[in-house]
Amino acid sequence: MSGVYVSDIPAGDVREADDVIAGAPGIGPGLTCRWPSGRAPLAFVLFCHGLGSNGREYANLARHWARHGYLVIQPTFSDAIGRVARAEPALGLDPDADLSRWWQMPDIWPRMHEILHAPERWLDRVATVGRVMDSLDRVFEATSGRPDQPVRGAIAGHSFGAYTAQLLAGAEINLLEGQARRFRDDRFAAAILLSGQGRDQQGLRDGSWDGMEGPVLTVTGTLDRGAKGGDWRWKSEPYDLAPAGDKYLAVLDEADHYLGGFSDNGVQPQVPAQQAALRQLTLAFLDAHVRNIPTARRWLASIDTTIGPCRLAFSRK
Repeated sequence: MSGVYVSDIPAGDVREADDVIAGAPGIGPGLTCRWPSGRAPLAFVLFCHGLGSNGREYANLARHWARHGYLVIQPTFSDAIGRVARAEPALGLDPDADLSRWWQMPDIWPRMHEILHAPERWLDRVATVGRVMDSLDRVFEATSGRPDQPVRGAIAGHSFGAYTAQLLAGAEINLLEGQARRFRDDRFAAAILLSGQGRDQQGLRDGSWDGMEGPVLTVTGTLDRGAKGGDWRWKSEPYDLAPAGDKYLAVLDEADHYLGGFSDNGVQPQVPAQQAALRQLTLAFLDAHVRNIPTARRWLASIDTTIGPCRLAFSRK
């Protein structure tokens, strides 16, 4: 059993703000940001939400990173269900209502499925992240204050957000006309893919991960499924098919698409052991490969078949 990962930065209070740099061109409705209170962040994470979600969600995981020294930046993309409802009134949705169960609405799911597989939406997400990174100094100024020296950061995401993250980490895709495209952004030192995608979806195919050379943590679960039914083996392909070098794969036993539950709003099943394992895994990975903390690397190397009470299969290469 792996011991509990203990960061070199003790957990502290967290500050939060919505609508950060709202009105900036191409950013959307503004950013949700979370950062440590009373001290300067030592690094940043740009987190990309899943289809239909928004930047305010995934708060428990984001706050955990922020407690331990990270500025967490969360855009709300154009596929957020509230933004879709506002942009497409013919769907008959109230954009100000609670739409967190949109995926249970049989008249709405087909449209969201179309959005998921529309190349213009893939490119819009990548472009939004690029504009956020271009405005990084402004984000720091509006939150924790501009750092005295450059800080390193990571790209992370869940589901559709994991797709965005792997593109920015160097995965190559084919657009509908067959054109191969890469979107690697060297401003990110590492990537976290939570329930990502494998081949034969959204332009991913053999060879897509040949150029994904930096540190990447891929996390899935044995009950995880993709939009087209792919299981955990399919979701492990970003690890399996990427070149060796600071790559990690965690397959949580009995975990579904939400990996223990990102939100306590009653929509997602809550599995505390899986949540705790995910918090420790991701924080240790960030500390190891963004902040270059040796003890974090050693903890990652010590993982075998459990993290606390959570069973998992763990691989590294």
